[in-house]
Amino acid sequence: MGQSRRGTKIEGFAILIKLIGLGLSIDSLSLGAILRLLACRKVYIDTYTSIWYPSIDIIARILSRLGIDVVNARRSDLEGNAIVNIVREALDDVICIAVPGDPMIATTHSAIVVEAFARGVEVELVPSTSILNAAISISCLQAYRFGKMVTIVKPKDGIVYETPYNVLKSNRDQGLHTVALLEIDTEKNYYMTPKEALEILIDIEKKRGEKVLEEKDIVIVLESIGFETGKIICGTVKELVERRYGKALYTLIIPARKLHPVEEECIQNITKLKVFKPIANDAVLELLIEAVAQRLKHKA
Repeated sequence: MGQSRRGTKIEGFAILIKLIGLGLSIDSLSLGAILRLLACRKVYIDTYTSIWYPSIDIIARILSRLGIDVVNARRSDLEGNAIVNIVREALDDVICIAVPGDPMIATTHSAIVVEAFARGVEVELVPSTSILNAAISISCLQAYRFGKMVTIVKPKDGIVYETPYNVLKSNRDQGLHTVALLEIDTEKNYYMTPKEALEILIDIEKKRGEKVLEEKDIVIVLESIGFETGKIICGTVKELVERRYGKALYTLIIPARKLHPVEEECIQNITKLKVFKPIANDAVLELLIEAVAQRLKHKA
């Protein structure tokens, strides 16, 4: 593998934009992701689609100290007209976009790929662990029985978005489980709670009366998965609406109403599951990245 200003050569192609997944937290940051970040002259770090444990600022600080140009990107830096500017930059240099979780779970990043292809710019995609595959795994439910994923968002300007209800209905009609992501806005420090999300669905249910979500239905709540404070909560809709929640990243899993016997046992015991929590810390990450950087420097 040789490198020029036109990008990192892989099988004869110049990879000019790298969309790199950072995983859910420090423990799921791959060696491959680190190597690619070190090969970039400029890194845009997505700070708005999710958060990364212990802090995305750690990666930014380490890369900056190693001479890499780092941009802590907000929504306005990676969407709309900004996409064209990033792709233009990639015509002259290697550009990385580092994303908490998997880079393509946030559909906003698809626009970057499309624009790059339209301008003849090569893209390398580096997948990683995301809340979607983590949720399916942690739920202990059968993976092939998961239907379409959805994001629940709060009403805006008096408009209640019923798409989550429609997706849940479609999945339930097919006997499928549903993963529901909850709206976040890191710039406004807003994180939707399970109580808010369920109340939105309940209000739609009251309006439509299709028995898509009832008080007795079981829901699994994943809180801060990949973080030191990660936990699993399981209860009925009624019980979960009455709980108090802190500021955190939450994901809902709404199981199909008819379950396989093994799935039933899993749900009955799911809160006994030991949630994986990070073992590494920022000092370990710093040592690792700097050691890899030194090795690459000597090899060059």
